[in-house]
Amino acid sequence: MFRSVAIKAIFSIAAFASSVSALEFRITASGLDKDRHSYELELMELALSKADGDHTLTLVDPGSSNQTRLLAQLAAGSEEFDVIFSGVSKERYESLTIVPIPLQRGLLGHRILISNEDSLPALQTVETFEDLKKIRIGSGTGWPDTEILESAGLNVSAAAYENLFTMTDKGRVQGYARGVAEPFAEVTKRSESHPNLRVDSSLMIVYPFDTFFFTGPEDQERADIILQGLERAYEDGSFMAHFNSHPNIQSVFEQAQIDNRLRFDIPNPLLPEEISNLPDHLWHGR
Repeated sequence: MFRSVAIKAIFSIAAFASSVSALEFRITASGLDKDRHSYELELMELALSKADGDHTLTLVDPGSSNQTRLLAQLAAGSEEFDVIFSGVSKERYESLTIVPIPLQRGLLGHRILISNEDSLPALQTVETFEDLKKIRIGSGTGWPDTEILESAGLNVSAAAYENLFTMTDKGRVQGYARGVAEPFAEVTKRSESHPNLRVDSSLMIVYPFDTFFFTGPEDQERADIILQGLERAYEDGSFMAHFNSHPNIQSVFEQAQIDNRLRFDIPNPLLPEEISNLPDHLWHGR
């Protein structure tokens, strides 16, 4: 069952056109958590504060629904929520309405591995892509990342988000592929329940990919409002201020040490052409 919790008061911003309506934006995601997803939720708040109109943001608890089910519900015209943030794929691009601004500036396509004490030595001896293909890598059921990793010939085990921490802790997978902004807080949060988890410091898998906001297939209005707000946030510098100051992003550069890792670049066959052609200034490092 879905449960809605209002997390933001009505944004009071001057509308530049009287035709702009005041809409409720009901947002959800698989495993939605206000701490884990604070970067994305605060970015949505920022977008609505910059867009024309007075809008409200409501957080919708997805219950036990996984990402695949939530996306299918939104595509079918869910009455419970209006917006989801998720990784992009051609299928999602075609069945939903995308807001074409990568939320983490492409960092989600930089994947590093959560491992455990016993598996770390195997990761640290990887020197070639053939070596990497021998590593058992965990990735989420229904995630585009999983298909991207599999299409590159990697040995991937798919499971639910939380189950993968247990599988990694117990050594059933040697590395749980996570975006560079994600694993440090995740491992710290589970230090008591999964004491063997560690973040590998040697490897990084990179492909063009990121999280985007999506609305329903007929909901161009909400998508346009979000896009307007994000574009204005880029123009006035507030998007980059949020990106550079958020703890989840800062940890990428302070903890992940991207430049000191052995990097393996793989293609992303799931990336729609429009997203491949987005301007370089929307992607980190381009």
